[in-house]
Amino acid sequence: MPNNELAARLKAAREALGLTLGDAAKKVGFPHYQTLTSIENGEREVKASELSKFSKAYFISLNRLLGDEQLQLSNAFLWRNPPQAESKKQIEAEIYYRCEQFHLLEKLLNLKAKKGTFIDVSIDDISSNNEITTLSEKLRDYLSLGSRPAFTMQKVLEQDFGVKILFETMPAGSAVSTCNPEFGSVIVINSEEAPWRRNYDLAHELFHLVTWKAVSLKDLEDQSYFNDIEKKAERFASILLLPGNDVKKEVLERIETQKQFTYSDVVDIAMEFGVSAKALLYRMANLRLLAWEEADRIAKDEELTEISRHKRQDEKGEKPKSERFISLAVRCLRKGLISRGKFAEMVSIDRSDIDDFIEETGLMELEGNPIEIMAS
Repeated sequence: MPNNELAARLKAAREALGLTLGDAAKKVGFPHYQTLTSIENGEREVKASELSKFSKAYFISLNRLLGDEQLQLSNAFLWRNPPQAESKKQIEAEIYYRCEQFHLLEKLLNLKAKKGTFIDVSIDDISSNNEITTLSEKLRDYLSLGSRPAFTMQKVLEQDFGVKILFETMPAGSAVSTCNPEFGSVIVINSEEAPWRRNYDLAHELFHLVTWKAVSLKDLEDQSYFNDIEKKAERFASILLLPGNDVKKEVLERIETQKQFTYSDVVDIAMEFGVSAKALLYRMANLRLLAWEEADRIAKDEELTEISRHKRQDEKGEKPKSERFISLAVRCLRKGLISRGKFAEMVSIDRSDIDDFIEETGLMELEGNPIEIMAS
């Protein structure tokens, strides 16, 4: 590639992220921003070793940096509680880069990228609360999520429907989703959130994937309309994660055996379904097991918060990871399709930690002897 063309692409990539020359120079590892200025002006050639640094700093694959692909992201991201503009650009670039890596692993293993095809949904299917309830229950059955959807949803979406689920450190409360023509459906969850919050976020973003074609992104620029859609997504997530018959069964069984129902029971059942105590209370109100006023009062009671904090203090555990991404990366490493250095880069660990990392995942690095499978 001619030096001037590469210089222009590097400048465009930096500006797309909203990085100043000084900030970008630090990320790449240049002691002075003037070095980057010289590169972008075409006055200094980029060394081969520096290309890799630019790729990581700008979250752009070498193919896009050196090839004919457009540097601008070709898809729209739907944010909930979006961060400031500059941070938003950088996170979106990182998401796109991670999706490229994900897609690369699929191609190396000759796997077709699943497009996350769900049931067909029109705007009429989310027009009322009753319609939202019907959609939630229909999708739960379609995905075969069982009676405790929070604990099966990620695996089902990743393994059976090819949804790329990523976990990133983001501003508190943020989550984002997109449907890309090349990569398919993508959901990004804030890894800093508590497990029960991540479950809810995943269900919430699933609503946006399911309704991606029915709800115009252009219309969502209207804040009032966006707020209405978010309320529908919240209702969808609540009903999806808390199947009515199963919730009623748990509540009524406790009343029958204990002759009472306490704050502690609320927290215990919430933990069993993988949701927050507040989410359970409002769902109980929706199921007419509690009056709305009573559910709201209890949800705001400090005593409930304290009981929940005490019972769930050991529940957070390690930060979540994309199980399918790691599984594909290990498979590629086992088969010699990627180097150990590339593997370490993809899963964001030091090369010296690879063996321990793979052992912790329960996945063997060695392929072992081949097995002949009989065709049916």
